[in-house]
Formats: sequence, C-alpha cells, structure tokens
Amino acid sequence: MEHKANRQLAVGPHLRWCFEDRLTIQYQVQEMLRTERIFEAEGIAEELETYNSLIPDGSNWKVTLLIEFPDSEERRRELARLKGVEDGCWVEVAGEPRVFAVADEDLEREKRGEKPPRCISCALN
Repeated sequence: MEHKANRQLAVGPHLRWCFEDRLTIQYQVQEMLRTERIFEAEGIAEELETYNSLIPDGSNWKVTLLIEFPDSEERRRELARLKGVEDGCWVEVAGEPRVFAVADEDLEREKRGEKPPRCISCALN
C-alpha cells in the first residue's frame, strides 16, 4: 500500500491518478484472484492477460483514474455527469505540448453514453 500511495496524484477533489508499474499491477492481480476465488490456470491466465497491458513499457505511463464519491446517490449523479472525463485527461511539461491520455486503448470501446465511467486506465505516450 505504501508503494501505491507514493504513486498517486490528486487531479481534483474526487479524482486521483494512480501511476501503475509492475508491482502495483502484481498486487491488483493477486487481489482479483483472491476476491474472485480464481484458482484454475485458465482463470489466472485470463487475469494476467487483462492486467499485463497496464504495465508501462518504458515509453509511456499507465495511469488508473480513480473517481471517488463516498455517498452512493452523489456517486450515481456525478458518474453520469462525468461521462467521457477520460478524454480530457492530459499532461503538460513546461515548454512542451499537452499529451492527452488514450483511455482503455487495449479494450473494445463502448458507444459513448451507454455506461458511466469507472476506474479508467489510460496510457500517456
């Protein structure tokens, strides 16, 4: 948890970026296997295939956007309002142009508006 805490950046009162690396993804896979009670080789391979794409390759950052609202009614309302927020995520370094995130670049995209945002994994190349 300490490792992951040092890799987070607040980008608003209810939004945080978590910069992923091999160790954060390893812990995420282990947690998913434990909570979903996945013990078979096929299930483990599926989880690894899903999460391995979130490990940076040395030429980009991989970031999970955490959207947090403790109150369920507020969360429902705000998630609907925040649809597409991932398309507005960017990083700018002094003197260089903005670099926009590519959300879920490895996943088949859903039509905009069909589903509220969730934790969004983005690549900043």
